[in-house]
Formats: sequence, structure tokens, C-alpha cells
Amino acid sequence: MKKTFKLFFMLFILTLFITQAYAKEYRIKEAKIFYTIYPTGEIEVINNLTYVFSGSFSKAWITIPKGKYKIKDISVEEVLGERRISYIYNPETSDRIPNTFDAVQDSKQYKISWFYRANNEEKTFSIRYKLVEALKVYDDVGEFYWKVWGGEWDIGLPALWVEVNLPSEIKSIDEVNYWLHPKVEGQIGIRKDYKGIVAYAGKIPPRQWVEVRVVFPRSYLKDLDPFKVQLISQKGRDLIISEEENWKRQEEQKLKVVNTLQKVFIFAYIILLLLGFYFPFKVYRRYGIEPKVEYYRDYEQEPPADIPPAWVEMLINQSSYLSSNSIVASTLELARRGYIKIQEEIKEGFLGSKHKEYKIIITNKEIEKDLSEELKLLLYEFKKMGNEFYISELRKKNLIDFKKDFDNTVKNHVYKEKKWINEEGKWDLFKIMLVWVFVGLFYLFIFMLFEILRKELFLFSIGLWGTLILNIIISVIFIYPVRRYSEEGKLLALRWKALKRFLKDFSLISQHPPSSLVLWEKYLVYGTVLGVAKEVLKAMQMLNVPIENISWYNPVYSSSIGNLSDSFESFTSSFEAFSSAFSSSIASSTGTSSSGGGGGGGGGGGGGAD
Repeated sequence: MKKTFKLFFMLFILTLFITQAYAKEYRIKEAKIFYTIYPTGEIEVINNLTYVFSGSFSKAWITIPKGKYKIKDISVEEVLGERRISYIYNPETSDRIPNTFDAVQDSKQYKISWFYRANNEEKTFSIRYKLVEALKVYDDVGEFYWKVWGGEWDIGLPALWVEVNLPSEIKSIDEVNYWLHPKVEGQIGIRKDYKGIVAYAGKIPPRQWVEVRVVFPRSYLKDLDPFKVQLISQKGRDLIISEEENWKRQEEQKLKVVNTLQKVFIFAYIILLLLGFYFPFKVYRRYGIEPKVEYYRDYEQEPPADIPPAWVEMLINQSSYLSSNSIVASTLELARRGYIKIQEEIKEGFLGSKHKEYKIIITNKEIEKDLSEELKLLLYEFKKMGNEFYISELRKKNLIDFKKDFDNTVKNHVYKEKKWINEEGKWDLFKIMLVWVFVGLFYLFIFMLFEILRKELFLFSIGLWGTLILNIIISVIFIYPVRRYSEEGKLLALRWKALKRFLKDFSLISQHPPSSLVLWEKYLVYGTVLGVAKEVLKAMQMLNVPIENISWYNPVYSSSIGNLSDSFESFTSSFEAFSSAFSSSIASSTGTSSSGGGGGGGGGGGGGAD
């Protein structure tokens, strides 16, 4: 009992562990970033990031790409309401010591990491550092141009608040310029106290950067230290404003292009979709309308033509592939014509249980000239198994290649040699599908070539490919309807369907019974491929057909059977079981397996947590 309890307890703990592991994720609820530009030109940065953790976490980090600027005086705090916990600098270890941080740099970036303990909770961290040589100073203005949110974050950001505190109070709104890049859901403006610029951006998707650009008079930098800024010996205001205006014009032009392309896409959707219906329908009108044949009989009492059973199925169904019924009926046809015999046996199984097994015995009959090619294929396949074998052995044999050859041989007779069915329309449909594939590949090339398609019109591009895929599906749907009978094929198909109706109707078959056992045997063969073998067997039983004279099929008769009714019941049961077992063997062995401007600011980067 204790062992059972411990087992269930361990399974419970393991389930909890796995559930927690799969549920582990984090998001940033909001980011508030403050930049204070000192009169010397240094910039102090405070990143306040509020994380929401689902699961257990112990590390977070931010990265900042390297540039001409430098980063110094790094510190990390955890904000707990009015209280703050200062983290101590300590190089990262595998233990991830809580309340410590680490700062490293390589040739590409700075990385600030901090360590804590969080489990299904919300935490706010404040990361501080100073930027040196990040401010550009021209002869007339200072320029703060910075990616306030980097494009390397794998998660989106619901809300971003940014403040840029200037080194002097703004005396006139005309002497300060500011921009928010790119075109995002947000605003930028002068703070109410005229001491800086405030910006807001919301619903920032993953991998999307946001940058702020502020230009103010150089006179604001009263204690300018030339070693803490990037000095540029030229006037900058007009240059920067001109650059922004150019970007604005480009953005407006791009917006016009995007709006125009959106309309073009919608028009293209409509045209492509109409063509997707028009071309297959045109092919159908040309090839798919069946010829008119005058045939008014409801029943055929004898097989309309002396043709192999597999031909009948492909003809009636206008198919390219055959079901297992055709293989079973073809096997019966080989037996009826004396090339094989089918023998039922009782086998003893596990714990004395008994089951029926069916043996196919190859005879020595010489192959006749009129034996169809697919029947020869089937006979040769049987001969590969030996002079006699059980049909259960077929399950162990790979018959995929044989089935393909069998189907193709029958199709060659029905479609090409006899020309009972015309499938020229199918090839026209394949050509149409190929055109849609080439259109999709050509657009993929254009899509990769132009950034505007990848960024601004991505969803419209998906819609275009979706339309092309839909057009291909429409063409596929038309493949079967565009097959058309020839007049001879149509008449023959109608006659075989009439025979099927006759075999299903016992009252008719009893009024017009076949005159010979040979015809009854043909009824069995064709009834199997037509799916009405049970009805044929029932009629044979009711009309006392001498089944003992059927030499090619030997069921097991028990010693207690003393009348024809019992014998026939045994024959019927054996025949149906054979058909079912043979179909199962064939089906199991022929299956297949699936095999707006901006972008020039410094900073950026990304971050994460685990």
C-alpha cells in the first residue's frame, strides 16, 4: 500500500513539474525609460521594466549594440513599491545568485544581466547606466537620436513610455524639434513643464524597434565637455529637418504606393478567383459533357460483354484506380477459367481455437491467348508465391508495385485501347495548375525582392498565395468531372449498370434464371466487382443451383451436412469469408505511408528572461 502511495505521489509531482515546465513564459507589462541629458553632454538612462512571470525564473537581461558611444556606471535595482533593493555586481555563475547583476561586452554588444527568484508573480526592475559620446553636437544644435526600444526582443510590448529630459528648460517651442520613428501607434510632444520631451508607443510587435529623435539649441549645453559627446563641425538643424522631411515625403509616397497596391491586390484576388473558376469550367464544357446515348432498358439479364471484371469497375466508376473488389473478382475469374483453385481449410489456432484459412492452388493449365494482361499479371504474381499458398501470406508481401502495374494495365485497355473514356481534359487541368504554381513562385521572387511587400503587404501576399492554392483546389475538384465517356463507353457502362440492377432484384432473377452453371459462375465474378455478390449467392440458394459442380472453389463441408440447403449455406459463408479475407490482405499490402523613415539612431538591442 505504501509503495502504491509513493508511486502515485511521484507521478503527481512529475505531472506538476511537466505542467509547470510547459506553462513557463514571461511578458513585459510596460516599459518606462527616462533619458536625462546633462549640460556636459553625458546621458543618464533609467530603464524601468515590469515583468509578468508565469512559472519559475531567475535571470533577465538586456542587450545594447556597440557604437561610437560607451556605457558606464551600470546598476540594477528591484522596485518594491516605495522600497528599492539594490543589486550587487557579481560575475554570472551557474548558481545565479539572487540580488546580483553582471555586465559584459564583446565586439558586438553590451549585455546587462541580473538574477533573482520569481515564480508566477510580477516584478519591476530598474536598470541604470550612463551614455558617453552618444549625443551628437553640431555648431548650432545638439541631437539626441536613440532607439528607445530595440528590434531584437522576441516578445511584444503593450506600452512604452519615454521621457527625454533636456539640459535646460525649453524657452520657445520653435527652438526644439522632435520625432518618433517609425510610424507606430503613439505620440510625441513637449512636457507640460517645458523641461523635456515625452513619447508614448503602444502595441509594439516582436522584433519592432522604436526610436526618438530630439534636436535642441547647443546653448542648452552650458558645461559642454567635448570628450563626452560627438562633435560635428557643421550646422545641423537644417540638415536634420531636411532629412526628416525627406523621410516624411518618402513615407507619404510609400503610403500611397501601399494603398494603391492594396487595391491592386484586391483586384488581383477577384480576377484570379474568377479565372480559377473560368478555366476549369471551360475545360469541363469542352471535355466533361457526356454524349447522349439512346438506351432505355432497366435490366440486362446477361453480361453485356465478355470482358475482365477489373475493366468493368474502371468503366462504371470512370476511375484511374481499382478497389480490392477488382483483385478479388479477378482471382475468381482465374479460378473460373481453370488457372487456379481455391480451397477452404480449418486451422487450429491459439488455445485450440479454430479459424478458416484459404489456399490458392496453381494448376498447370496453359495460358490462353485471350487471357487479358492484368489477369496474366495477377497469375504471375501468384506463381511467385509457389505452386500453392495461403492468402494470409499476401499480408507479408509488398504488392504496391504490382497494384500500380495492375491498375495501369487496366487503364491502358479502358482509356487508350478501347477508348471508352476520354481524359484529355485532365491534362489541360494539370497545365492550368502548373500555371498557378508558376504565378506563385514568380510572386515569391518579387516578394523576396521588395521590402514593401514583406513588411507592409505581408497579409495581402498571404491572401494572394491563398487564392492561388484555392484555384489549384478548384482544378483538382474538376479532374473527375472532365472525364467523359465515348458513345460506345457510355452505352456499355449503362448496360453494366443495368446488369447490376438485375442481379440485385431477386424477383427478376428468379423469373429469368440463367440456363447454365457457367453463367451463374460469371454472375458470381461480376457480382463481386459490382458489389452485389451476396444477392447473387442468395438467388443461387433459392433456385437450388448445383454448387457441388463448381470445381474451382472447395469449401469445407462438415459431416453433419445432409441437404443442399446446408451445403449452400456453408458455400455462401465460405465464399463471403474468402472475399473479405482476400480484400483485407490486398488492402493491407497496397497501402502507402506518409513520408516610415528612421532607423539611424543608436542603441536598440533586445533582451529576455529564463
